[in-house]
Amino acid sequence: MEASLDRDWLLGEPGWWGVVDGPVPDFMPGEISPPMGWVSTTPSVGNFGWCRQRLRPLAWPLLRPLAWAPLFLLLSALPLAIPGQTPDDQVVSASFFLLAWMLVILPLLFSRNSQPMSGRSVLSLPVDWTSLTIASALFALHIVIDPRLGWLSYGLFWLAYFRTIQLVQTSMMAPPSRFLLPISPEDWEGGLDHPWIVSSERWSRNRIASARFQHGDLVLGGSSRSGQDFLSLAFVHKSGFVLDPFHERLSKEPGLVDLLSKPLPVVGREWPARFLQFSEEE
Repeated sequence: MEASLDRDWLLGEPGWWGVVDGPVPDFMPGEISPPMGWVSTTPSVGNFGWCRQRLRPLAWPLLRPLAWAPLFLLLSALPLAIPGQTPDDQVVSASFFLLAWMLVILPLLFSRNSQPMSGRSVLSLPVDWTSLTIASALFALHIVIDPRLGWLSYGLFWLAYFRTIQLVQTSMMAPPSRFLLPISPEDWEGGLDHPWIVSSERWSRNRIASARFQHGDLVLGGSSRSGQDFLSLAFVHKSGFVLDPFHERLSKEPGLVDLLSKPLPVVGREWPARFLQFSEEE
């Protein structure tokens, strides 16, 4: 079982891509190899070099709850627009409302925090917190000032939902992937220059260094799997989601291509066979 999980660890589970028969391809649309100067490889080649690890596509845990949320947001207004049709209009309305926003915020939080190297701040999630705050304040004021403020608040909650969808789309401009290099801890000797900000001069299973960009950070960290240590490289969006650093959709991130044109000062070790996917002919 463990060997099977290791075998799919880099390319991802075949079911994620709808692959029933045959291998998962080394490259998906938009995925590119590191530039000249980097030593890179793929799971079907092995040997030495940085290799892409695809993480679980975010459409799986996010699309369904985000699609159901508007229904419950709509239902939350019905007991107040047509009162007297439920045992307790306010409780029913509040229940639908809370369920709607739980279907937005919780899947985003759980999906992001399940990714290795991701950010952890709740307020960094791609949620329109500004509109939510204003709408919540107006809702509180409608009780003591004017009931019509409640409907204005309701409209702002809808605005917050649509803006949140836009923020989610922006924060997932590239698929979730990172690049890994097998190493022994003593292989890493640091030596990173500006714009890298070094967090640890020695290899560790945490963030080692990062470089800040307009829409997020390029992050270098350490990780381990089945007794093998790795250096991990990913672009972490300001929302905290992990993005493929070598993807054509990130090529427009100002300064990122220039920094990635310079390989990191480490050679690494040979890829263990348990992580690779050689063809049957080989």
